[in-house]
Amino acid sequence: MILGTAPAHGGRAFPALPPYDDPMARPRNPDTWLDTVRVSNRDDLLAPRTQIVADADAYLGQGRHDVGRRITDEEVELFVAGDVAHCLRDEFTLHASEFIALHDVGTSASLRLLASLAGAARARVQRLSVRRQGHGVALAVLQFIEIPLADGTLVRVYSTDISADSAARVQLASVLLAHSRLGVLMVGSLPPHALGAQLAPLHEALQRGPWPNRDLLMVPLGAGTALAARAAELAADSPVSVHVAPYAAKPRQAWAFISGAWNRLRGQVSGKHALPTELARAVPKPRPPDSEAATEPMPLRPLADLMRDLPSVHAPLAPMPMPGQTRWQDYVDRCLAIKGALSGCVFDLHSMLPLAHAGGAPAADRLAQQGTVLLGAMGDATRALGLGSARPEATVSTPTHHLLLRPVRGHPGVAVHLVLSAADANLTLAWRQLERIEPPR
Repeated sequence: MILGTAPAHGGRAFPALPPYDDPMARPRNPDTWLDTVRVSNRDDLLAPRTQIVADADAYLGQGRHDVGRRITDEEVELFVAGDVAHCLRDEFTLHASEFIALHDVGTSASLRLLASLAGAARARVQRLSVRRQGHGVALAVLQFIEIPLADGTLVRVYSTDISADSAARVQLASVLLAHSRLGVLMVGSLPPHALGAQLAPLHEALQRGPWPNRDLLMVPLGAGTALAARAAELAADSPVSVHVAPYAAKPRQAWAFISGAWNRLRGQVSGKHALPTELARAVPKPRPPDSEAATEPMPLRPLADLMRDLPSVHAPLAPMPMPGQTRWQDYVDRCLAIKGALSGCVFDLHSMLPLAHAGGAPAADRLAQQGTVLLGAMGDATRALGLGSARPEATVSTPTHHLLLRPVRGHPGVAVHLVLSAADANLTLAWRQLERIEPPR
């Protein structure tokens, strides 16, 4: 008997995102680079509930050659006991699964391409949550989609834009590229010296090995980006073949080049292991829910029982946190105690959903949306300048207000956004106080 965990409800530098609107309700345009689709609430990850699983196969998901155990249509979880990157590498070796890895070089297009592929079918980008055994908080969250081959076999397409701490993010990206069947470098508009700096760590990893992958594809997303010489330098003194695709101005063009490269590698452009080359038809549409289950009536309770359950009008309505749930409201309340603070919000960088809010205007949703946009833009800028992929922190000042933006320590993918009055707050002191506030456990 094995004890596992599952969410209670069934279950990066980061790209800049626009204000949230429901991506499932928008018409899909294959010529537009979409942003990441909305993922489920982070609270589902922070309130695990123990389940008793009958056997090891059911717990580990050994029925398929995929990493992790599926717990919902949109989420897979993997429990690890040691280093995250080493454990994920061992899982890829064990299952011998073939997949495609999309890696950003001076751009933030990999997650947007996943969103475009999933959005064309009105589906959602899936995620693999890697957890420590016995703990509910995810150590890393990898986003991917599954695309069926001609024979119905599913192939995953991962993005190396991973939610994790800086060191783990770099290591996990290297593991994904090294063990993929096809590694794809999505290259933005970079000056030659910056491009060389971005590719230098990858070249060293290829030479150092081990590197099971034998094929890399460079897809230029910026007009006039010359990659032929860079591809030759990257392949030098390594067993890896590096190919260069034509310039891809639109997501459908990028996917056509990637799927075409996969099909050529498999040697069967129209065989049973071929990928669909049309972006609009790559991901199957989700199955509609069972109509009978969706319309099954709920049992009625006697009116007297319902009246007894209603709280007294004199009783305070204080919501009780679920066991194991992160106390984000307590954390943001402590942040708002900083002198001059007017409004604060803790939010999820993947979905732009506020997790807790305190103070007055701006509202929680606006703080979450604009905080994601600012952090994403700064992440793009640091990568373009060759300054690494460490998650940025920010201070933005106007004559009347200060904005403080900071990722929450120990909680990948979560950040805090504070608004302070410039007349009342000491910016340096406020920043030090924010750094000293202990994050929730």
